[in-house]
Amino acid sequence: MKNKFKFFGMLLLGGLIFASLAITSCKKDDPDPDDGKIDPSTIAATNLVAYFPFDDNATEIIGTLTPTKMPNVTFVEGRRGKAYQGANKAHLLYTLPTNSKLKTLTSFTLAVWFKSPLVTGDPEPTVFEIGKSTDLFWGNLKFALNRLEATADSLKLKTFFFKDGAEWSGQHIDYSNSIFVTDMWMHLVIQYDEITSKYMIYKDGVKVVTDEGVENRWAAGDDVSPRPPLGSLSFVDADVINIGAWRPKSEETADEAWMGWFKGNLDELRVYDKALTATEVKALYDAEVTQIN
Repeated sequence: MKNKFKFFGMLLLGGLIFASLAITSCKKDDPDPDDGKIDPSTIAATNLVAYFPFDDNATEIIGTLTPTKMPNVTFVEGRRGKAYQGANKAHLLYTLPTNSKLKTLTSFTLAVWFKSPLVTGDPEPTVFEIGKSTDLFWGNLKFALNRLEATADSLKLKTFFFKDGAEWSGQHIDYSNSIFVTDMWMHLVIQYDEITSKYMIYKDGVKVVTDEGVENRWAAGDDVSPRPPLGSLSFVDADVINIGAWRPKSEETADEAWMGWFKGNLDELRVYDKALTATEVKALYDAEVTQIN
């Protein structure tokens, strides 16, 4: 009888071990939807001052801003959830509250998943702008696209930013590169660093090599000695965020042909109040990649 109990005991113990192993194996094999994912908003989180996910709505998350205008805007499949779809007469307009940090940026980083058709002919579409009530054309900070020949297969980026009181108060930068391919998603980071007075572009986490005339920013020409670096930006009369159109066009005060509508896509648009380090830019891109649809 003892041997029978011993035999059944061994069978029971073996069954329990097998069941335990099976459960453990199932847990390991079950897919974890968050496995390996990193929230991009954890990168330089204290410096993130605006975030537009564009997930079926246009609400900005950090300041909970909602657009006062959003005609013709639709949302399509993006890099993470949905994305902004530009179109003829489509744009977003937001009123900045009094305490908005976007009004007082002295350095900045603009990061976004970006896709655009070729821009040629007349239109020069505004993509993103921190507007200025006393200058409806350039505002305080603008990211736009400039025109190329109809045979081009890439894009020309246009950036403008403002320093009140400088001899060269408005900084206009045009830059084209064959790596900015049309109709293809890319992660763009555009930034200005007040400490180094440098303007930099990153694509897919890697710094784009530009010439000194693009990167180095000055407050005056080389006829001034010593030539002053641009230093801290200083915005004036910052009042709105404008996405997708020139402000005179979005506010229906002008409708000139060169004020083109942005007809591409934007997703996961973020603004920081500093120039991210190269390490932070790479970390942001790597985190963004973990979230791709």
